Amino acid sequence: MIDYLFFIIAALLIFLTFRLLRLIDYRIKRLRKYYPLFVATELGLWIFYIFWVVSHFLYSKSYYNELVLVLVIAVVILLVWYYIKDIVAGFVFKIKHNPRPDQILHSPEGEGVIRKLSASQVLVEAGGRNILRIPYSKLLGKGLSLVTADTHSACEAILFFEMEQGKDPTELERKIRMDLLQSPWCVPSKPIRIEFLSEPKPGIEVTLYLLDKTYTERVKEKMKALLG
Repeated sequence: MIDYLFFIIAALLIFLTFRLLRLIDYRIKRLRKYYPLFVATELGLWIFYIFWVVSHFLYSKSYYNELVLVLVIAVVILLVWYYIKDIVAGFVFKIKHNPRPDQILHSPEGEGVIRKLSASQVLVEAGGRNILRIPYSKLLGKGLSLVTADTHSACEAILFFEMEQGKDPTELERKIRMDLLQSPWCVPSKPIRIEFLSEPKPGIEVTLYLLDKTYTERVKEKMKALLG
């Protein structure tokens, strides 16, 4: 009875530990790049746990060696399928949508400019130069759209933001310009004009060119967060 309780507690600890790591990973952007490492470590621990349980309870059984062999084969098949399914999904996705680099992807899994189409995943550049790696299997069967970015038909947007007093205009302008140039919605080859106004109320007027006018609200939200 004590052995059963010990292994149940061990399983709960593994589950809760990685559940907590996922929650932290979702909330802290700089940790998201380590998400594949978290997944690989969790998978490795669960595989080790299964073999540990089998070895502890069934080592003395006559069929132990055959059982371990079956488990090894099952693990290999699952690992191969885990990778192969994204490659297969990639073929289907490319045939269905004909994606190309520099197109803008909108999907529940993320959105931004497509930078690379690998065999198993698509690399999307989101705001702030963040690179999202989205497996093709997560894109199939979900609502998405692909828009070709046409810099020649970019639309001009003039946005006004209220500004708190006491902030350094030079530093603020640098941050705004850098953030806009790194976003996937702004046309970097077009001029960005930033003007500080004092009337009728203190604020900043930003003139920029967007790949699509539908991005106006997103840029507003991003600028408000930056200025806040």
